[in-house]
Amino acid sequence: MKRLVQVLATMFLSLLMAALVTGCGKPSGPSAGGEGSTSQAQGKASLFAYVGANLKDPVSELAQTYEQKTGVKVELTFNNSGALLNQLETMKKGDVYMPGGMPFVEAAQKKGYIEEIAGPIAYHTPVIVTPKGNPAKISKVQDLGRSGLKLVIPDKEATAIGKTVFKTFDKLGITESVEKNSPTYVESPAKVVAAILMGQGDAGIVEYSNTYKNLEKLDVVEIDSAVNIVDQIPCATLNYSNQKDQARDFLEFMKKEGPAVFEKYGFKTKI
Repeated sequence: MKRLVQVLATMFLSLLMAALVTGCGKPSGPSAGGEGSTSQAQGKASLFAYVGANLKDPVSELAQTYEQKTGVKVELTFNNSGALLNQLETMKKGDVYMPGGMPFVEAAQKKGYIEEIAGPIAYHTPVIVTPKGNPAKISKVQDLGRSGLKLVIPDKEATAIGKTVFKTFDKLGITESVEKNSPTYVESPAKVVAAILMGQGDAGIVEYSNTYKNLEKLDVVEIDSAVNIVDQIPCATLNYSNQKDQARDFLEFMKKEGPAVFEKYGFKTKI
């Protein structure tokens, strides 16, 4: 009898182990596909990109689309163009560099950081914004030199748009009169928009795309194309990259898909 009980117990344990093994081998429903996708993505190294703060919306969408197509995640860090260049100089690594304007790419190129440049993907077009109703009656860029105006301008050294608009001021000979108004300098065009919406200025300088979400709250004064300086927005790969082929593939993707996405977010892609 004792022998029979031992045999039955052994058979039961064998059947139980077989059932467990078979169960573990089955797919676990809808989540099985997700786990497979994640594993595929994890099998490919990520790219790392330095991106201008004002380009956050379109580049975030493009990076997400690229990951969906290739399984390669693009990690993004955003800052103003001057800070990005300092970051690159300090870290000495990364795959892609996309500041807000060509002067910052040229500066990085002179330092030997750039491998290849594509673009322009879009353009940075300076415009003037004022509170709704334009109470200071700004009608042209020369008006920014009028005494007593409260101006809000992106940092002239650290941002692409600030650097560009001061070239226009220089061209018109109004730099000194603008600076006599003691402008408030901020870190990005988005902060200019915020300051004007909060009533902290009579006029500000932003990029054209910064206005499209706030056209009901702001007035926009376009700068005469004869004097305005429109900057290219390029995309570049870095010599520091350990994945140069993948970085070049992302560059080709940006050239092909980038302009349409930037246009969707209000950037000009043709001049």
